[in-house]
Amino acid sequence: MNGRVRLFWLVLTALFAALAILACVYSHLFGSVWHEQKGDPAETVTRFFDSIRIGNYPSAYSCLSDYMTLGLETEPETPEAKQICAALKQSYRYTLNGECSVKDQEAVQGVSFRALNIRKTEEAVAKLAKDILAQKTTELPAAEVYDENGALRESVTDAVYREALDEALKNPDFLCADTELDIRLIYTGGGWLIVTDKALMNALVGGES
Repeated sequence: MNGRVRLFWLVLTALFAALAILACVYSHLFGSVWHEQKGDPAETVTRFFDSIRIGNYPSAYSCLSDYMTLGLETEPETPEAKQICAALKQSYRYTLNGECSVKDQEAVQGVSFRALNIRKTEEAVAKLAKDILAQKTTELPAAEVYDENGALRESVTDAVYREALDEALKNPDFLCADTELDIRLIYTGGGWLIVTDKALMNALVGGES
């Protein structure tokens, strides 16, 4: 089942393939002159996470200073991959922590972010799949489980994986993890925009906190 479980990481690779293409707009950041600040950076953070939660990606990306897309709108190809991605996005929760810290043209807003953790989900599916497979090998004739070479039939491993995934995602709250983020923003172009970093990227794809 290891090959099947690796689908999780293939899902994330496909979902965020656009991350490899950085839409650099730093040229107008470092050469900018001082402007009187308008607006609240915390409002940008709120708009970004609210937009991500409801799938309004154009709105979410308009809050970023350095990416035109994060690939979140990309649909995976297989049903299992779509199921995982849908569960990940549906699990998004966040709260702002305290007041936003502002200094000159930069700001930092603390955020507690909760999302489905891919590693936890992977481990849960692997454990369930092992139990389900053990049950099937006792219930079904050996010829229906193994091929002429003694290897598990692909139809069996596919069915076991789907059943294990369905079972694991019945209680997604147990598979979530909380991440504490420091969202950095810069004031540019007359407004506050988020500067993406590895911690934010990892949180959005259900990585380790």
